[in-house]
Amino acid sequence: MRLENSELRAFRAVIEEGGFRRAADALHISQSAVSQAVAGLEFKLEAPLVQRGKELRLTDVGRRLFDHAVDVLLDEQQTLEDIVQLKQGKTETLSLALSASVNRFDAPALISAYYKENPHTRMKVAEMPSRSIISAVLSGNAELGLGPFQKDMVAFETLPLYGDSRHLVVSPRHPQYAEMINGDEGALKLTPLIASALDNPELRPSIQRLRDQFSTVWEVSSLPLRIHMVEEGMGVTFIDRKLLEEHPSCANFRIMDDVSFGRIDKQVGLYFRVGKNLSGSAKNFIVLCRRYWKL
Repeated sequence: MRLENSELRAFRAVIEEGGFRRAADALHISQSAVSQAVAGLEFKLEAPLVQRGKELRLTDVGRRLFDHAVDVLLDEQQTLEDIVQLKQGKTETLSLALSASVNRFDAPALISAYYKENPHTRMKVAEMPSRSIISAVLSGNAELGLGPFQKDMVAFETLPLYGDSRHLVVSPRHPQYAEMINGDEGALKLTPLIASALDNPELRPSIQRLRDQFSTVWEVSSLPLRIHMVEEGMGVTFIDRKLLEEHPSCANFRIMDDVSFGRIDKQVGLYFRVGKNLSGSAKNFIVLCRRYWKL
């Protein structure tokens, strides 16, 4: 099954314009072409995308596909703009995806140094959860990833930069705080794990076993919001050691050292797809990182 960009463009227009006729006018195509595109998507996905009536409403499947359509078409537009820039002889783009911890502690200095050496290079820098960085680099939405490595990195060329660790933490406001800091793993089964992103347990069975240690898993991409939720006693989370040491809001968090799975050691670094012919802007950034981390 393949979702064509033309189909996604028609579907997105239907939602954004508020109807099939308006979408057809916006795209300068016939209304029947728009209807056929949406019907084709529904046929492929074997599910309705919109509830038709006086007012169009997205189904759950439609809402997920709409988010996908926005991302895909935005990337397509960015690519076309980049090609126009290159054809006009202008410089290329540094496309970088990085983790929240790298963004907080290292990105300001790195980007400032990169700008001084490459003032005319366009930049596309996005903060993402670690697993989203993997997907972004694989899909080509980012040329370089900068964050923690996963266990299986065979699809990437990697440049390790430094070692770090993540620790399971709890706030004194949590109802089971006393039990948790004494290593009572049973108490963890009564609370959610607040995570930046959910891995696919079919690809990494060990993640499913980790999930099973908690009552449920909440996916919260915003680091400040995750910290707030833990601070309020709503659940527990894994936080980088450096962040625990330097973030003011983490000062009262307690590391659960006595929990058998309370520490995750990791390697942080740069990576890109195997066989990828890197742009000059990406090569310059790699050189900068080597110098920054004194490799």
